[in-house]
Amino acid sequence: MTSRAAWAAAIAAIEAHDAHTRGIVVLGLDAPEAELAASFETAAGFDLVKGFAVGRTIFGTVARTWMTGGTDDDAAVAEMARRYERLCGLWDAARAAAREAVA
Repeated sequence: MTSRAAWAAAIAAIEAHDAHTRGIVVLGLDAPEAELAASFETAAGFDLVKGFAVGRTIFGTVARTWMTGGTDDDAAVAEMARRYERLCGLWDAARAAAREAVA
């Protein structure tokens, strides 16, 4: 989700119906990095959103390339690490910007 209204509605529903929820995460669903970055920017403004779970965005295309012999083990691992590090940076930047906007 990339709109504040969508996130606000989801969080309101969770808070109204599950008082024990400790947090939620942004799911990647194999989305491109740019789409995740947009979602991170919006979601990071809500305290209930704690982070992200985006496995296929990290390994999907890398695994397909690796399985067809298009890359070796070391290159595949390095690319997945790079993607994860980049997404962590995007999330951290979005959360920092959201906190700064509130201050």
